[in-house]
Order: sequence, then C-alpha cells, then structure tokens
Amino acid sequence: MIDVEEKKDKIDSIIRACAVIQRMNKVRPDASESERIYYNMLSDYYIRIKNAREEGKFIAAHTVFFPAEILYAMDLVPMHTETTTWMISLFTGESTELLSAGADLGLASEICTPHRGLAGAFACDALPRPDVMLWSNLICDNTAKSGELLMDINRCPGYFIDHPFQHSEDERKYLVGELKNMISFLEEQSGHKMDWDRLSEIVAQMDRQIELFREICELRKSVPSPFKTRGFLELLTIDYLFPGWPEAIKYLETLRSELIERVKNGEGAVTDERFRLMSFFVPPMYLIGFLDRISEEYGAVSVTEPFFTFWADGRLDPNKPLESVAEKSYMIPEVRMYGPLDDRAIKSIVDCAEQYKIDGAIYYADVGCRHTCAMVKLFKDILNEIDIPVLTVDCDIVDPTITSEEEMREKLEQFFELLEDR
Repeated sequence: MIDVEEKKDKIDSIIRACAVIQRMNKVRPDASESERIYYNMLSDYYIRIKNAREEGKFIAAHTVFFPAEILYAMDLVPMHTETTTWMISLFTGESTELLSAGADLGLASEICTPHRGLAGAFACDALPRPDVMLWSNLICDNTAKSGELLMDINRCPGYFIDHPFQHSEDERKYLVGELKNMISFLEEQSGHKMDWDRLSEIVAQMDRQIELFREICELRKSVPSPFKTRGFLELLTIDYLFPGWPEAIKYLETLRSELIERVKNGEGAVTDERFRLMSFFVPPMYLIGFLDRISEEYGAVSVTEPFFTFWADGRLDPNKPLESVAEKSYMIPEVRMYGPLDDRAIKSIVDCAEQYKIDGAIYYADVGCRHTCAMVKLFKDILNEIDIPVLTVDCDIVDPTITSEEEMREKLEQFFELLEDR
C-alpha cells in the first residue's frame, strides 16, 4: 500500500509547478504573453481549490465535458477531475504511485488511467475531498462509472446528467430538464442559489470564447502554421477549466494577436516547417516537453486536432442561458465521438485534412480508452482514401510505463522518414 503521508498536497505541487514556470517565462526569450496569462489562470484555479475549505467554499468535483458554467454562476468551486490527474502527471511525475493506489482498490489495468489515478488520489488523500460529485455519460463509459466510484470514495452526494446521443428538439428539451434538476440538487446541497444574471454573463463570455477558438483555428491553416506544439494543452483546457472567465477571453485574444503577428511576418511555430500533421486524441502528458522539442527538430507541426480544438458551428444566446449551456454541449469538438459514429466525425476529419493541407496524421491510441482504440482502423481507412498516412502510437495519457520517450522518438522518426520519402 502507498504511504498516505507521502501522497498528500498534489494541489500544492501543481501550484508550485505553475510558479516555477512563471519564473522561467520571465527569463525565456521565446516566452509569450499568452503563456503568462495561461499559467496565472491555472495557478489561480488550483489556489481556489486549495483555499476552499479554509474559506468555507463548496467544492464541486466534476468529470470532463461537464457544464462548469453552472458551477461558476452559483459561486461554487469546480474541480475538474481528469484534468487534475493530467496536471499531476505533467507537473509531479507521480502518477505511477497513484495508479497503484487505484489498483489497490481493485481497478483493473484496462480502466482509463485518468479515472484509475483519480480513484487512487482520492483514496490516499492526495486531493481535497469534494462536497459533491458531478458527472455525465459524456463521453465514455469510464466517465459514466467513475463518478459513482468517486462519490463512494469521498462519501459525498452526487448527481449524474444523462446526456442524449442525438441533437433533436426533444433531446435538447430533455437535456435542459436534466440541467434544471441538477441546479435544484446543487441549491439544496450547497445552500447557494443560481444567479441567472451571472449565468447569462458567462454564456455571453462563452460565446466570445468559442468565436476566438474558431479564429485561432483559421490562423493555424497558414503556411507555415504559427501555433506551437506546447500550446495544445493550453488551448484544450481553456474550456475545461475556465468557461466564462474574463481572463480566458484575454488569453485567447492575446494568443490570436500573437498568431496574427507571426502569420504577417511569415513566422512559423518551428524554424523550418516540413510536415503538417493532424493529431487524434491526447498525447501523453509526461511527454509534452519532448513533443515540443522533436517538433522543432524535424519541422513537424500539429496544425489541427479535429476532436479537441475544432468547434462546431453555432451561437449561444445569453437571453436563454440554460438552453445555451445545453446547446454548447453539442458544439464541443469531443462530442463527435459520442454515440453512434456519423458524419460529425467523418466529415470533420476529411474537411480538416484538406483545409489544413495535412501531410500525415498521428493517432495517440490510449490503451485504456475503448473509444480511442475502437476507431483506429476507421480513421485510418478514411485518411488512406485521400492518401494521408497515419501513425498509430500505443500510449497512455498519464502512465509513463506504457510508452517511454525513447520508444516515442523511434516511432516518430520512422514516420517522419516515411513522410520525407513521399
């Protein structure tokens, strides 16, 4: 078993890591203003969680793709569970121990490691205990079952949102009903009332955020592409952690301005862009730095991630805040993976390949994710039809024992050689 005392204060570890990055950025000649804003936000996010108990705040832990806008409008403290596991892997390198703690609970190795690690982290008091656990069936069965387990481990009440597969009028109404019931549950548990004016403000901010996401995606089409590999995690977690934050708008506007300037000057993300890549799913957190270095070394740039940064069309209406929260859940890039696979996924892959002038694609096949691995052949076949080679990398988001840096380098170098010979 893991020594409980050794595994505490993972939130503190994330906060300290952010502080180190912020100090380094002050002396790094290539550090951008958008990075500074992002790491200030990230630090503030986890400081709020750390101080919540002392300040008498109500902590609402929630799984991925959950409408945190509602939590902010009710003045609750959200804790995004999967992203917190990612940050522990990225900043502390201690995921293996937490995964072992999850195994001690009886969770098999086939279980998605962000969820297995979460169970281990809560079981050995590495994270603050939430007052309530919130989850949904977006986007996989790991998420749907994880909420129940975490509720049991933390001995707290919980609420499950049943998100419909399809996007019909009846199903949107059903989802709005689910959200209303959850708000009533949270009001009863926390003693906080929904601030509908605040939710409307957040929806307006979210509408602006989504427009900025789209503008940034358009700028990434430029040749050479101006967006650096290490920015992927920033862009991915903006909606996860900071929906409706004014600072998130500032980050996105600053990033957009930086990208516009690079495009204007013909400056790419790497010194010499040679390969334009499409990325599927999330690369290992512990290899983010390595991927940034090899990107520069080989001139290989991920210019689009159809399931994480490519938002669907649509607008949000602040005058209908709850309906807009429901509508947004159908616009997020990841929802293309939810339910029966259809044109939402297939068309976006082909469209992105053509619009972004892709040379090849990298498929990060997370061994604990049945969604990810089940779609490998289908996505490969789609891209092979338009003559785009795909590299499949068996890996894990947080477990460093699955794929090492050396193994990743060998596979990527072979793939870049293949692209070079075409």
